[in-house]
Amino acid sequence: MALLFGFFGRRHMSMIMRQNFAKSCEKKLNDQINMELKACHQYLAMAFHYDRADVSSPGVHRFFLQASNEEREHAEKIMKYMNKRGGLVRLSAVPEPIPCFADTLAGLKHALEMELEVNQHLLDVHALAGQENDPNLCDFIEANFLQEQVDGQKVLAEYIRQMERAKDDLGEYLFDKYLSSTAGMHPSSGSKGH
Repeated sequence: MALLFGFFGRRHMSMIMRQNFAKSCEKKLNDQINMELKACHQYLAMAFHYDRADVSSPGVHRFFLQASNEEREHAEKIMKYMNKRGGLVRLSAVPEPIPCFADTLAGLKHALEMELEVNQHLLDVHALAGQENDPNLCDFIEANFLQEQVDGQKVLAEYIRQMERAKDDLGEYLFDKYLSSTAGMHPSSGSKGH
């Protein structure tokens, strides 16, 4: 009983510092955390698909591994923010990722679909924060995510177009070599991950 009381007593202390943080925003941020973790797992599966001996695309492997790390960092950044605001982080089960793709183009197209979905959800979080008159949350989303998402979408769209023009194994090989030397989807994040 004392352990249970201790938990709720600590939880209460977290709540007393909560100010202007609507439960609807807390729920939407938890959804965003879980969406980021879903993307993290999908990118991780993609990275190791392209690392298989029968696929052998080290540049694509590196690119998607970096994207996985960036998505995890996004989730962690939102979790830290939730703690600052007095919210409660709620992690859900992560769905099983798609295990393999026909070629690099298919993987890139799937990545762009994921990025568009994540970006739309961030825009929805921002809109909700505006409706709830939460300028701090609006600022957090703007300062940490929105421009980076747009930049990442453009990079993926460009890569998709390059792969569409490549159209053969040699083109895919050269594209993979090119990816080995790039800074990733979000070069402004220091080439260490997003």
